[in-house]
Amino acid sequence: MAENTKVENKPASSPSKKKGMSFALSAIIVGIGLIITKGAGLIRDVIVSLKFSDGIYRDAYTLAFNIPDLFYNLLVGGAIYSTIAPYLSANLAVGKEKEAIKIVSKFITAVSIVMVICCTLGCVFSEPLYVLYSLSHEIKKPEIIPLAAQASKLLFPQIFFIMLAALCNGILISYRKFTITSFAPVFYNIFVIAAIFFFGGNSQRNLMMTTGGILVASMFYFLFQYSLGFKQMKHFRFDFHLVDKELFQLFKRAIPILISASVIQINNIVLNSFALQFDEGSVFAFRNASTIWQIPYSVFVVAITTVMTPELSGDYKSENYKKASDLVSQSMKSALFMTIPSAVFMAVLNVDVVKAIYQWHSNYTNEHASLAAVFLLGFCSSVITATVVHVFNQAFYAIGQTKLPLVAGVVGLVINPVACYVMVALGVGPLSLSLAYSFTNICQMILLSIMYCRRKELAPHGIIKFLLKSALCVAIMAVAVFVLDRFLPGQGRKVVQLGIVALKGVVAVVVYFTCAVLLRMEEATEWINKFKAKLFKKSAAKAK
Repeated sequence: MAENTKVENKPASSPSKKKGMSFALSAIIVGIGLIITKGAGLIRDVIVSLKFSDGIYRDAYTLAFNIPDLFYNLLVGGAIYSTIAPYLSANLAVGKEKEAIKIVSKFITAVSIVMVICCTLGCVFSEPLYVLYSLSHEIKKPEIIPLAAQASKLLFPQIFFIMLAALCNGILISYRKFTITSFAPVFYNIFVIAAIFFFGGNSQRNLMMTTGGILVASMFYFLFQYSLGFKQMKHFRFDFHLVDKELFQLFKRAIPILISASVIQINNIVLNSFALQFDEGSVFAFRNASTIWQIPYSVFVVAITTVMTPELSGDYKSENYKKASDLVSQSMKSALFMTIPSAVFMAVLNVDVVKAIYQWHSNYTNEHASLAAVFLLGFCSSVITATVVHVFNQAFYAIGQTKLPLVAGVVGLVINPVACYVMVALGVGPLSLSLAYSFTNICQMILLSIMYCRRKELAPHGIIKFLLKSALCVAIMAVAVFVLDRFLPGQGRKVVQLGIVALKGVVAVVVYFTCAVLLRMEEATEWINKFKAKLFKKSAAKAK
């Protein structure tokens, strides 16, 4: 990191107030950045299916990320944002910026040392690590495993630079620099897409060149993020004086978050190992479905909680519990208002949605689309349950109670493989994987809801009434989309296919929002007002 310069403690006021950026505007900025990032991710998957036309290399490419991503989540993953942002935000709120910078600098030093060691070990021992995939059950295409292991050798060092970029991200979010943190990942995705397009192919050499290109992309991503946030980042530097009581407390908070974040990736590895039992291409189809359901989840939920977490941390630190409760309530209802109809729309039109997004060339056949659609159908309820889980997790992190999300994560870690095994044994087929994941999310949602709402002064309010109204709106929407689909199936040339799916999406939005307005749902009015404000602002700018 850069040389540390003197930073004076600032008055005890919220950075968001100083900057004048509202919660809604911040969430919109983060949401737009996530839409672009997710769009780039979809383009990346389309190009993967084009360049790696052989299912073996396509699945090997997908698996190559799994264990490096697990290392990342075990070591830094969720702790970057969920530890640094609340800690730094809370200290900024009470005027202790200088002290917080000192501790965060030590935190950065410690995790960097650990990451370098672990990345080196990952490169050296990638082959035995990937052999773990084949220990539990028979794999239809065993040649996928050594290919994935070789490709991962260049992805282990990649996660070191992703970690540095994430550290920048967490610090900048604390200073409410949402524009920088929202759009920097687009830069990374552009380089990754270029690497896949120019180097991808059905050979081990092409596979290695592709992951090498992604390693270079991660280096540029960190440098880009650091340079854009240099004004804030220049105050943080490596500090090897790691014996510090405050740093120990920060790690004590971070470790449960690390394990909780790792649970998601461990569950993903478990599900991918089960996917290897099915036909060639199942791993990539599972990834496609997982990517699709996470679009509304990321755009609406992650965007809202990214803004909520530092705000909630400051409110809790200032003992403004009513405002904290209102913030969680607003965040939960705003996120669910958009994810509930998204989940139902994807359930009704699962095949059409997959084809519209991924079927751009002959390498992606109807069979590939149908398999991904099966996975997507099982994931649809996860869009809703994961919304609740994520909001409660971030709320717990913001108030410094990191052990409770860990308990829920461990419960999920036990339930997921058991549910997978039982469903596969019962002959449910590929649908077993996404259904098991959805069932796991339901259990975690119930557990987290009970634990968080024990603090009545912090508990969200008005949720039941909101859910009843939303259920009525989405039921009417589902009937309208289903009837339209019977008369207008998504067939024909690509442009026609996209037009039909877009039309059904417009009908779904209009019907859902109309019902919500008639039922006087505040969330509908809020989203409409945001859209109008944005539209009129653009019109006024053009007029000038």
